[in-house]
Amino acid sequence: MKNYIGRALKRDRTRVRAKIDCMGQKTHGAVLDLSQHGICLYLSVDIPVGRGDKITVETEEMGLLIGTVRWIRRPRVGAELVLTSNNRAKVESYYRMFRDERLPA
Repeated sequence: MKNYIGRALKRDRTRVRAKIDCMGQKTHGAVLDLSQHGICLYLSVDIPVGRGDKITVETEEMGLLIGTVRWIRRPRVGAELVLTSNNRAKVESYYRMFRDERLPA
């Protein structure tokens, strides 16, 4: 890709079950990887998803996260998390409880 610099932050692989909602279309899926700024999702059912769409992800481990779809490679979707203190706290809490005290970069 032209002018591609690389990922801003390293993502850590996960396998967390999730309920995913994009513009009112809902499906079950999984969080495949995670960082403070982004998330990669696996969609169990193909729902209409477009770049720039608001997406919400609900997991038992992190609660509700909100992001914006940045890329789509069906059945995977990448989203940039909305950088709120609430989202950041939920991701950090996940790392403390489920990833051996390791916080993302």
